[in-house]
Amino acid sequence: MTIRPTQTSTFSLVARGLTLNFLKLATAQERVATGKSILRPSDDAVGTARAMSMRRQIGQLSRFRDSVDAGQPVLETSTSALEEASGILSEARSLLVTAMSGSMNPTDREAIGLQIELILEKLVDVANSKLGDRYLFAGTKTSEAPFELTREGTLMKVDYKGNEERQNISIGFGTEIALNIPGSEIFGSPSVQSVDFAGLTGLALGPSASQGEGFADVELRHDATVGALGSGLALVSGGALDTVLGAHTLVVDSGANTVTLDGGLPHHIPDTTDPDFTDFVVTDENGAELHLDFSAYDHTHSVSAVDGQGSISLDGSTYSPLTFTETDLELLDTATGTVLHVDATGVRRAGNEAVSFAGNTDIFSVLASAAHDLRNGDGLPPSDVVDRVQLRFAEFERNFDRILKGLGTLGAHTERLLSSGDRLESLSLNVEGLLSQVEDTDLAQVVLEMTKSEQTLQVAQATGSRLIQNSLLNYLR
Repeated sequence: MTIRPTQTSTFSLVARGLTLNFLKLATAQERVATGKSILRPSDDAVGTARAMSMRRQIGQLSRFRDSVDAGQPVLETSTSALEEASGILSEARSLLVTAMSGSMNPTDREAIGLQIELILEKLVDVANSKLGDRYLFAGTKTSEAPFELTREGTLMKVDYKGNEERQNISIGFGTEIALNIPGSEIFGSPSVQSVDFAGLTGLALGPSASQGEGFADVELRHDATVGALGSGLALVSGGALDTVLGAHTLVVDSGANTVTLDGGLPHHIPDTTDPDFTDFVVTDENGAELHLDFSAYDHTHSVSAVDGQGSISLDGSTYSPLTFTETDLELLDTATGTVLHVDATGVRRAGNEAVSFAGNTDIFSVLASAAHDLRNGDGLPPSDVVDRVQLRFAEFERNFDRILKGLGTLGAHTERLLSSGDRLESLSLNVEGLLSQVEDTDLAQVVLEMTKSEQTLQVAQATGSRLIQNSLLNYLR
């Protein structure tokens, strides 16, 4: 029995062949048109998973590059601001060095003090630099100015209004970099390194721990001068004008016609016609003053012991009597929270002793205090003014170094950001290359496949047309 295919089965066979070859041709044409070898997940499940992973990685790298692009202007502007601050402080340093010269007169120093105040104002403007609406040295409180300048009498004061936090951005997988340095670290006062004295009175630091910020003034007050003077000398106004503190020795040398206080220079005894005959000031090697009245001078030689009694205060209101045997006397200023332990055994004269909590004094306080000293509203002797400015200058140098360190840090961060941008760009190109290997098609190969599919389809069409042209006579045998 001969089995003959029905017309329906033949038609179905031809239709399936044509559909299969047409799909192959359509797929090849689609790959040529898109340049992709994976058009849908079913084309290559493993390749699709790899491609999706690479696309996620490219997206992350793109976000990192965006962070680098956004952070670069911030670091560059901050660096530029600190370079300007460095130039301003270089000018201030030159002025302070000039002011410490012994050839300067009070008027010149006052003029320099005014210039230092102007420099302080310029420095505050630089510290309040911003990019757009964003303040650069405010920590993360970038919406308001970090430094506020106020005046308290003749003394200028700058307060920090920002915080201590850093603004970090991601520049890689698990890698962050800070875009800023808080203003308190650059212009402020991180920690106390030492407690320094101007050395005007002989006061020294005690052994117990002290605490405080910036600068403080310790007032050593002369309360009385006690002692019987020889050679007929007397104290002017009972010693009320003196500044001696502690034990001193007064030597009257009638032969040399001089009077000497401790290790100070000998002073020529005034004549009765001299205007200061009844108020002659003798100083020791520390600048302590003793006011003498020579009205009853008997021209004899004498050596007299003189004691200056006094008291000491840190806050200007609470005074403690001095015995000059205290090695660890505690002074308090409850208003500022300052605690200072001092050694009073070397005190020789009265006056305001400038104290610096070194390393814990911001640059603004240094400049404000130096300007105040140079304007000399307290009427200090020129030598005392120079000593106080020298104390400020040591702290000025520390703060200048801190700003230069901040400038170096920002410069290093900028360099790292630029190198990270180049690295991210290179990584993106590498991943895109790998993605292309997975997704993109080989055009030469796929064109060959398209041509082959087209020819196969044509053969199938020709064969199918002949098969379905069979008539009923083919089955009548």
